[in-house]
Amino acid sequence: MAVSIAGRSGWSDDTWSYLNDPRMPAMEHGWKLHVSARPGDLGAVTGLVLPVLSRHVCHAKFARDPQTLRRLNSGEVSAAAVGKAITVYPLAGTVVEIARELVDVLRDREGPRVVSDRRVDPRAPVYYRYGPFTGDYRTGRSGRLESVMTGPDGRIFDGLAAGRYRCPPWAEDPFAPGSGPGDEPSVPGLGGGRYTVTAGIRRSPRGNVYRAVDRTAGRPVVVKQARAFVGEDESGTDARHRLRNERTVLAALDGVPGVPRALDYFSHQCDEYLVMSSCGDRDLRREVLRNGPYRDDGTRPARGLSALASRLLRVLDAIHDRNVVVRDLKPDNVVLDASCPGHCHVIDFGISERDGTGPGGATPGYGAPVLRATGPAAPADDLYALGATLFFAATGMDPVIVDTGHEVNRDRTLACLAWALPGRAHRRIRSSVTGLLSFDPAVRTAAADRLRTGTAGPARRPARPRIDSALLDEIIEHTTAFCVGEAHAIVDPVRAARLNVPTSIDVYGGSSGLGLELLHHAHRPHVRSAVTALARWTAQQSRNLPPGFYTGRTGVELFLAEAGWEAGPGADARSGHPVPVLPDRAPDGGPPEADLIAGAAGIGLGRLLLARHALRSGDRRTADGHLAVAAGCDRMLATGTARLTPTGSETAGSAALSEGIAHGEAGVACFLLEYGGASGNRDAISRSARAAARLAAVTPDIIAAAAEPGATRRYGSWCRGLAGIGTVLVRAAGLLDEPRYLGLAARAARACAALAPRMPLVTQCCGLAGVGELMVDVAETSGAEEFREAAETVALLILSRSGGTWSRPVFPDTGLTGASAAWAGGSAGVLAFFRRLRDGGGPRLGLLA
Repeated sequence: MAVSIAGRSGWSDDTWSYLNDPRMPAMEHGWKLHVSARPGDLGAVTGLVLPVLSRHVCHAKFARDPQTLRRLNSGEVSAAAVGKAITVYPLAGTVVEIARELVDVLRDREGPRVVSDRRVDPRAPVYYRYGPFTGDYRTGRSGRLESVMTGPDGRIFDGLAAGRYRCPPWAEDPFAPGSGPGDEPSVPGLGGGRYTVTAGIRRSPRGNVYRAVDRTAGRPVVVKQARAFVGEDESGTDARHRLRNERTVLAALDGVPGVPRALDYFSHQCDEYLVMSSCGDRDLRREVLRNGPYRDDGTRPARGLSALASRLLRVLDAIHDRNVVVRDLKPDNVVLDASCPGHCHVIDFGISERDGTGPGGATPGYGAPVLRATGPAAPADDLYALGATLFFAATGMDPVIVDTGHEVNRDRTLACLAWALPGRAHRRIRSSVTGLLSFDPAVRTAAADRLRTGTAGPARRPARPRIDSALLDEIIEHTTAFCVGEAHAIVDPVRAARLNVPTSIDVYGGSSGLGLELLHHAHRPHVRSAVTALARWTAQQSRNLPPGFYTGRTGVELFLAEAGWEAGPGADARSGHPVPVLPDRAPDGGPPEADLIAGAAGIGLGRLLLARHALRSGDRRTADGHLAVAAGCDRMLATGTARLTPTGSETAGSAALSEGIAHGEAGVACFLLEYGGASGNRDAISRSARAAARLAAVTPDIIAAAAEPGATRRYGSWCRGLAGIGTVLVRAAGLLDEPRYLGLAARAARACAALAPRMPLVTQCCGLAGVGELMVDVAETSGAEEFREAAETVALLILSRSGGTWSRPVFPDTGLTGASAAWAGGSAGVLAFFRRLRDGGGPRLGLLA
């Protein structure tokens, strides 16, 4: 859709058409407006909005066509994208005037609610919030991408739109002066006050789900909301139609054990609400992630996988007897009855079919591989979803969906199942799940029959490649080429917008981490030119970065230095102006952070690496400057000026950030060890020895907790758990000449190896690549073949969770549905592990040796 106003420049990408006003001054953030619209009304709404904007100084962007707006309004992009047909970036002080004019011309128009904003007037689809005008992104402390806004007092606020209204503390609401910047008010009583909301179950772009009390009947209920015009298709069917369908299906299923009862249905404004009986508060996904997978090994009889399969199949059989096909069976929609361990319930019938009729839809990995594009669904389709749900119960992982081919995804899912359920004890349930995941309805039906009778079917061992130097070379060559392509996309604004490539510049999730890994492959074709282009682009970016290593300026400086694109010590990558290299406070205004990712420990480690680079270049003066900063970090940690503030549990042995390398004690110990070894300072060495001893003292408890049946998979991760802790212990063993630390690291590696088959991510942070790097570290240091073999097993697990072919894999990022080239959450970090596996060790990001 072309939009134009005389005197203003315009262009488009795959999502937006832009209009820029040359009179508009540069503004990093401010109050902005969103106009909501239905896809079929986009052209008319745009025609009404453009004359208003022509009278004001502002920038704007418009959904480029109705199909794009339909995708935004579906909620599949994000909850915060719903309804944002037009965004207006006004001149400071003019937002109220423009908003009122837009309300006048759009009165009585309809569109989805914009959940990240407040509404200007209930009679028109015009919304507002305080947010960023420019794309100043960085990786936040939790590893999530943040849009940075800096307030007048220097405090940082994440400006990314969320599923609720948020506002920085310095901004006063121009439409309601004196109001605070907090969230929207809590949900009031619903249904004319009959239902009192007691808790939220789920936020969803299409409508939230609440726990409530029916004040009339005095019983707990579940209230499900359907937002008007969200998920609207070409026929006008939206979330409300799916909720009406659910009411109809539940009426047909009334009295079926294991299915909630429909109790009430009402409207509030344009939204609609279904009230159902409460089935409990534990869905299968939460249960497995919190308490571990289901097994048939007899360790926890109440959580037997075969028993769960039988219970779910009985519920499905009863549903099918009423001529209903669920279509959306998945772990989130299986509720376990805490009062009766043998019972479970199936919920969420919004896309279900009754007598062959329903609105359609599917969940990737569960129903989508077998559901037909046209025509009614069949009961056998639910059997495939049952197999996928049982796969999750056994592994804690969703089916693989990264490849474009359903067969590849299914075969990789079955490979993951074989790793998670080895041995004869699981042969029967493994063969049942394999049969349920067949693309042949007859095979699925036969597998269900065997589940009903408790008999075993044929077992097929999924194919696995042999990890050897030839395969590793092919994987590394292919993945390097992918990372080179991503580097070129990052520096090309058109390609970056079209491919939705993240454009942060830090080590953790941005260009610097990608570039630092590519430098290890500079001998390969096209790598050096890609790194040069990436370094040039990185140096040109204006970013309000903190001084941290993984998520800040220190890591960016290291990449630029290693790439030969010097910005100078302590200089802003774009301007070259000096900036502080040590933090004086945390982004929230509290004491400076001590952690490895963003705080003093990471800054100190990065400065040691920069000093080493300067010494290699013969620049002693620059090296001394970096070492002085590292010494300052050491003092901050020694005096307690910088403090750890873990974002997880502080209980020892809880897969906790309080001990982990990212935000805990292991990360501080990592820097202290490196600083003591690099400086030779006796006091520093003594502090590093004490830090290593403290870490070693708590590690056996963490290892023991990781071996418990209900242990979460986070115990294995690099950032939170034993993979990162083990890495530090390996380093401590060498630097402090303490062989017992290597033995403890080996025990940590074995614990990680046991957890690896149910770790879904292949990435460095929270994933298998971080685990694999620990195996390489222990194998390199100890010379034990056990850990070389364990590293190869991790490589096979990574390939089993990936798309593509064995030699040309597509490694999924943390979203599990696509690939990116980031270090922490993408292919660059996986490439680092495969490189070190092939070489038997070698350089590792964040360590001096």
